[in-house]
Amino acid sequence: MNLQYIKIGLAQILAVSLIGCALVKDEPALDERLAEYGYRPGESVEAVDAYQVANWQYLDDRHLIFTNNNAEHYLLSLRKNCIALRSAEQLAFKPISDALTRIDDVIASNSEALSRCEIETISIVYPSE
Repeated sequence: MNLQYIKIGLAQILAVSLIGCALVKDEPALDERLAEYGYRPGESVEAVDAYQVANWQYLDDRHLIFTNNNAEHYLLSLRKNCIALRSAEQLAFKPISDALTRIDDVIASNSEALSRCEIETISIVYPSE
């Protein structure tokens, strides 16, 4: 193979890589987004016994905060992007046991659709002082 073709190929790969880097949005870190909503991060938990949703807030396609009936706040991180959260009107959970755990699902629904999204981690968050 001609050295000239190799150089051209490498230049094309480099150009595409640089374009890809320029298109990536610089989103704020999760801790910064929590602070924007008035929360600070807490510890990870294995399960939430009282998981009835009193209120919830969308952070991004993989994170949401929900408040239960005991006024406790939890950050749910999802396994994959769940774009249904963007337009969800209601939020519910589909627990396998009596508590909400990392193997359960979030159900996001609006008037047109119902989406099930898998939970990856659960953490307590605290209101900022």
